[in-house]
Amino acid sequence: LAVGIYTAANISGGHLNPAVTFSIFICGFFPLTHALLYMGLQIVGAILGSLVVAGLVPGASIQMGDGAPGCFDPTVVHSEITDAQLFGWEVVMTFTLISCVYACGVAKPGHGSHTPYVVGLALVCCAGSGGQYTGAALNPARVVGPRAVFECGKGVAWIYILAQLAAAVLACSVFAFVSGPGPLNPYTAMADLELSWYEALAMWLSGSPPARLRTSGRDNITDVLVARRDVGRTEVERQGGPTSSSTA
Repeated sequence: LAVGIYTAANISGGHLNPAVTFSIFICGFFPLTHALLYMGLQIVGAILGSLVVAGLVPGASIQMGDGAPGCFDPTVVHSEITDAQLFGWEVVMTFTLISCVYACGVAKPGHGSHTPYVVGLALVCCAGSGGQYTGAALNPARVVGPRAVFECGKGVAWIYILAQLAAAVLACSVFAFVSGPGPLNPYTAMADLELSWYEALAMWLSGSPPARLRTSGRDNITDVLVARRDVGRTEVERQGGPTSSSTA
């Protein structure tokens, strides 16, 4: 996981998990159009990966059912675990992973280049604790990919996916409570940029600020916020008031 994030971080932000992408979207740090594209490609990647496994692993074949490599099915789930316990373990582990992403990669100041390493360690810790009970999926694409290729996990796949999405909502809720939602969150955008509800919702869905706030066609929400802060700082300086950089 850490290697994959390091590899893709400078290209796409290192999104490898639909649960992470979904959480960051609903929290207001990612627009819907990007989130849908990312989650779709993550699932396509998982399916292609499973096809490679089917071709390279001895004894593996397409549509072989439960027990196929990489599957999350009754052969992986602990024999004595209940559906509720399976759901609970996946919620706790996925919440831990996504919370690491928020704390290290989204919060400011974050942990920079150490973030992929920390997220990888979080996965190791989760797999070491709950892996014996659920296989530690923590990623809807990891469930959907093998399910689509090998047709495995028919009775439990939905539990994994529902738990992971619930963890995504929970992680976003905790982070928003502690640090505040992202700049694309409609309520935040309405307050910070004085947008109408329609403009704020459109920006959350598309990621593009209203044309009246942009100085060029490529400006994103960060550019707009920086420009507004600069204008505000200039106005304060013109009036002779203190700025954030002033010293006592």
